[in-house]
Amino acid sequence: MAGGFLVPAAAPAGTGLVRQPVSFTVSNMQESRGSRPIVGYRYDPPGCKASTVLLLQHGLSYTKNAWDFPGYSWAQPLAEAGYSVVAIDRLGYGQSKLENGYDVSSEAYADMSAQIVDKLREEFDHVILVGHSAGAEVTELDAATFGNVDAIAVLGYHHRPSDELGKDVFTGDVPRSFAHDYEYFLGTPEHRSDMFFTKEADPAVVAADAKAAQLTPSGEMLSISNQPSGKVLWKIAVPVFMQLGDADRLFEVKYADLEKSLFSSAPSVTVDVVPGAGHTLQLHPSGHQATEHMISWLHGQPGAPACH
Repeated sequence: MAGGFLVPAAAPAGTGLVRQPVSFTVSNMQESRGSRPIVGYRYDPPGCKASTVLLLQHGLSYTKNAWDFPGYSWAQPLAEAGYSVVAIDRLGYGQSKLENGYDVSSEAYADMSAQIVDKLREEFDHVILVGHSAGAEVTELDAATFGNVDAIAVLGYHHRPSDELGKDVFTGDVPRSFAHDYEYFLGTPEHRSDMFFTKEADPAVVAADAKAAQLTPSGEMLSISNQPSGKVLWKIAVPVFMQLGDADRLFEVKYADLEKSLFSSAPSVTVDVVPGAGHTLQLHPSGHQATEHMISWLHGQPGAPACH
């Protein structure tokens, strides 16, 4: 199933924001071919030149447009707060095409992320990684393995998945991934929506989200099922912002303190809990509050100066 949220090319009138397409050429360590295009978009703050860029990476079954859903955008408020924002389709999702879904892994995504960070550093003094769910796995692996960023924000993710998610993954997603090179995360649109959203979410948003869902590359599914970043969290030596929905059925908030303790080398770990939000916390009514909390955290980081 393929699709995408309908997102305007320009932000609402009066914001001064314009959504611009971007593309990065990277190598994929899982393939012998020379290079791959990673497609995304970019927002720059109106009226000033940013020295800090945020690289946003989506989770399983999503694309770059999850960060810019009409009425629920994170990308636009982050740009208005004084940051350049780049959101990408990770390889195998959206416009970043991958013919064989086995030809990628969590480690390969982290390596591609690091390559993009290197390219962004040609323009920006500071780079912050922001990842949701599987995108947070990529964020953590990049920061721990390459040490090339100034801070990370980890949304909707930790290393004690719920029993419900564990059952879904190991009895459904993993077997489907062995059978086909792409699989539908959580099995059906109905179950996916039930797991991702609370009853507080707008039914129209839930329906649009289900329609836009992407198949997941099986190589990623088979690698992330072991959560390899858990072995290297102690290497992350930059500030960490961890944000969870208080009703997340995949990564329950009750394990937040346990996860916080694993970042033993980080100078600071901030845990933020978003009320009334499920796993896809940015598409709940309280998603605006979640964005505001992240902006407040960013503004307090010396390694993430905003322009004014």
